[in-house]
Amino acid sequence: MEVDVLIDVRTGWLLGVGVVLLVLVGSGIGLLAGVADAQTQAERELSDAREALERIRTEAAEADREVSTREAALADAQDRLEAIEAIVNDVAAEVERQRVVVRDAQRRLAEVEQDQAVLEAAFTDRVARLFKQGPDLTFEALLNAQAADEVIARTELLERVLTGDQVDIERLVAVETAVLAQRAIVVAEQQRLEAQLAEQEELLAEVEQLRRSRALAAADARQRARELRVQRDDLEAEEEELAALVERQQAAARRAEEERRQAAARRQASQPSAAAAPASTGGTGGYAWPMCAPVTSEYGPRWGRMHRGIDLGAPTGTPIRAIRAGTVIFAGWQGGYGQITLVDHGNGVVSAYAHQSRFAVGQGARVAQGQVIGYVGTTGNTTGAHLHLETRVGGTAVNPRQYLSGSPC
Repeated sequence: MEVDVLIDVRTGWLLGVGVVLLVLVGSGIGLLAGVADAQTQAERELSDAREALERIRTEAAEADREVSTREAALADAQDRLEAIEAIVNDVAAEVERQRVVVRDAQRRLAEVEQDQAVLEAAFTDRVARLFKQGPDLTFEALLNAQAADEVIARTELLERVLTGDQVDIERLVAVETAVLAQRAIVVAEQQRLEAQLAEQEELLAEVEQLRRSRALAAADARQRARELRVQRDDLEAEEEELAALVERQQAAARRAEEERRQAAARRQASQPSAAAAPASTGGTGGYAWPMCAPVTSEYGPRWGRMHRGIDLGAPTGTPIRAIRAGTVIFAGWQGGYGQITLVDHGNGVVSAYAHQSRFAVGQGARVAQGQVIGYVGTTGNTTGAHLHLETRVGGTAVNPRQYLSGSPC
């Protein structure tokens, strides 16, 4: 009888121990599952960030090739520019030579025109004197001669006068012909000079256009390279921040699970049949927009990377309201997000409000839907005042429009 009782006691004790072990094993399985889920989510986000970084690196490599291509084009443009500048220099030298030719031709024209003026004046004076003496001058001179010798002498003198006039006339005609020819030379040389000047102007305009194009192309290539370097540096920094944040989340998840496991074990030890009621941080109702402001950037790919939220443009100091009731689980600085508030709405849904100028609530605060939690600013990586709103489910960013209906205003 005593043996049977002892067996029953031991059997009951073993059954009790077995129940406790099953509870603890179940809790351990739950703990491992929770930690595994947290790690899987963290690893997924880290993988997404690395994929985005790899895309940026690929784009950066393509941009480097593009820069090399543009630099080669710039080198070709420089060669073309130097060739044209050499032509311009040759044309400029030819223009100077042509100016000398034109000046010589104009000087020669002035000389022959001066000779023409002298001969015309002399011839005009001679003709005027002959007309003053009358038309019968020659015959009267011959009739008034007293002897044959005198007649012969006067005849010879008259012939010399007439011969001299003929020579002067021929010289005058020759000079006038030379003047006309020289004028034609001057006109031709002047036209040639003008053509060379026009060619020079065209070449100079082409040189200037090439210089501007080269400068613009070089500036564009440098700007593109700078932008890609900034994008790459920003994403690398974000990846480091995200990796650190994931590590902290994993550690926090492990600590929380360990604390829950120990608490469950203590409760199980003191009240084996009691069941803990699950806590809830969620609110009731739907989700509301955090402010009345225009959406300046949607969720999705942007600039070769993933934009994981919605941007609403508003002046610095504009109030930011909770999109749903919940608990503030973080309010502080987080890398490129600047000053950010995280609100846990329960069921794994967390909303994030980034780039704030200042906070209205702190970590641990319970907030109602529509309650002011902070104010718009430009902290972190931003080019202007706006609110960056994210919604995360189980740590994964999802489009906030899945929860927000309609438009902000």
